[in-house]
Amino acid sequence: MTERPSAPPPNRRRSLPSVPAAPSVPAAPSVRAASRGSKPEPVAAVPPKNERVRASTPPSHESPAPPATSVSVRPPRPPAKDGAPPAARPRRPIARHLRALQLLAGAAVVLVASTAVAWGARRYIVSSPRFAVRTVLVDGVQRRTAEQVASSGGIEVGKNIFTLDLELAGASIATDPWIEKATVTRRLPSTIHVDVVEREAQALVAIGGDLYLATRDGELFKELAGDDPVDLPIVTGITGEQVARDRPGVVIAVRRLLDVVEDLERAGVERRYPTQELHVERDGSIVVTIGKEAISLHLGQPPYRDKVAQASRVLTELAQRKANASVIFLDNDAHPERVVVRMR
Repeated sequence: MTERPSAPPPNRRRSLPSVPAAPSVPAAPSVRAASRGSKPEPVAAVPPKNERVRASTPPSHESPAPPATSVSVRPPRPPAKDGAPPAARPRRPIARHLRALQLLAGAAVVLVASTAVAWGARRYIVSSPRFAVRTVLVDGVQRRTAEQVASSGGIEVGKNIFTLDLELAGASIATDPWIEKATVTRRLPSTIHVDVVEREAQALVAIGGDLYLATRDGELFKELAGDDPVDLPIVTGITGEQVARDRPGVVIAVRRLLDVVEDLERAGVERRYPTQELHVERDGSIVVTIGKEAISLHLGQPPYRDKVAQASRVLTELAQRKANASVIFLDNDAHPERVVVRMR
């Protein structure tokens, strides 16, 4: 049998102020009478109709849900080709870019100012009469005059001293066969100094029908010209084929011949019997012609220093005897103490 709640007495009803409608409360479940011998079912408490029902307050340890806000939603980025998630884009602060632009602008201003100053200084240097060449000093020349050296180097009085290429001027001067090396320097504000090293001819070398000047080192540096020295010993026996085939070997051969001339000077022979000719035989032996009497010294193969000393003793003895020799043979290498003299 179902129990119904009793209705309130009619005389106790009173008007209440209007209040907002309370949230609907689900009706209490019906309660049935418990059967005999069974436990009674619990009955849910029903709030009175005239009391305001408030929503249950969430526990203090749970925060209320935030109010709804507007959220912009971007489409997801496409994944990378290899399946890896896309890397986050690095942030580029605007202040850093502005600072870099300021530094670049400052550097550009400094560069422009420096260029302007350098251009103005260069214009003054290359146009000022203070730096015009007024003096050219040339040292070390004997075969050439200072005017010839300056002209060959393109050095002109009145020309701006800074427009002169020093290395090019020195190379141009050194194209003269007589000049081995030329060093050109500036002496501000208006002087050019040229230091020249000339070649010194020690012998004439006959090759074919031509004569060439040779230095002490055996270098053939120029063909004999009209104003060149001719009072030099002549080297003969060298062919043009030898020069074309083995020029370094020819240079060595000429240097060894000039070593013999130096040995003759050291032995005292050169003072009385100047060297006239140095001839190279096919087998490499040499014959030296000395003095106005044209005495031939057959020295054979090197070494020559001891043979030259022995020739000096023989010539001294012949002079004491007042004998005139035409040939002195000093080429007996098996018995170097034996000397054969052919008289006139």
